[in-house]
Amino acid sequence: MGLAEKRWVLERKKADEETFVAQLKSVAQTEVPVEIDWEAFSGNITDAQYISHDSYGLPNLIKALKDVVVDDLGKEAVKGGLKKVVIKPAAAEQARFVFEGGVIQWHAYFGGSSSGYIYADQMKKTIEAAL
Repeated sequence: MGLAEKRWVLERKKADEETFVAQLKSVAQTEVPVEIDWEAFSGNITDAQYISHDSYGLPNLIKALKDVVVDDLGKEAVKGGLKKVVIKPAAAEQARFVFEGGVIQWHAYFGGSSSGYIYADQMKKTIEAAL
């Protein structure tokens, strides 16, 4: 990893991860450990360009969770059922989103082609099916 990638990782951790973790805590109403493989994302900064985009990136998961916690039943289910969030990069054709054993595993694609994006409505369905 070169200097540009190291700077990118530091900036993403400082800006995007801190915001994401704070929003997640607010929505889930509890501390949820978050693992984002920033170093792996930095291997292809071009493909990670939309990582903080409202419709495609990290805010997309927050939106899905907000849709789940619209009532007390959803709030309690998320608060008691969400144990961890793990986000790793994936190629567009290998992107996937699963929620098993209390852990969200998001193999995410944030590049310039929408073919690999996983949208909030699909995330919501996956989360609700597992709760």
